Amino acid sequence: MSEGTRYSEKLECRRCQNVAPMRVVGTVSDTTEQLRDDGPPDESGTIYEVLSCPKCDQVTIRSGFWHDGMEHDDWRAKIIYPSERQRIEGLPQAVEKEFRAAEQVSTISANAYAVLLGRVLDVVCDDRKATGKTLHERLSDLAARHEIPKNLAEMAHKLRQLRNVGAHADLGALTDQEVPVLAALCRAVLEYVYSAPKLVERVEKLVEKLKAH
Repeated sequence: MSEGTRYSEKLECRRCQNVAPMRVVGTVSDTTEQLRDDGPPDESGTIYEVLSCPKCDQVTIRSGFWHDGMEHDDWRAKIIYPSERQRIEGLPQAVEKEFRAAEQVSTISANAYAVLLGRVLDVVCDDRKATGKTLHERLSDLAARHEIPKNLAEMAHKLRQLRNVGAHADLGALTDQEVPVLAALCRAVLEYVYSAPKLVERVEKLVEKLKAH
């Protein structure tokens, strides 16, 4: 470690969800000076910090207002890149746990990500009491019971197939290009099964409230 290396407080990386101090790799100041009649000019403006995650090496950028006389410990900044991932509402604890575990390896290994997302589907099937000996059969059972629509079941099968590629080297290997596809497929299933019913419930309550007035 070189002398003068700075680290942030503990932050959660929005890419791999690792929580740890991040190395400050760069600082950019967008400040201006205002002249004063009774002394040196005041300098104030926005400070940007570029941080590096110690686990996935991906960059985080945050910004905050700064002025002369402010100590660094008093500086308050918010992360502006990458954007915060939208949380999937309504996930049972077991599904949430497996999904977060998968997200933690999304920037490290596409193959591992696919395998863990396959595990997410397994837990979803457990939660929804799907029947069948294989994941394919259990997903088909969810579709037959209208837990998920037929086209979404087909998407889930695609994720299952990609999971198999990630788990078996003789079938090939996934790359970073497949990661957004994997994420989109899994999120589509989770949002339909868990988030959509929550949204419908909120709308129904709102309608009933409006009717009461």
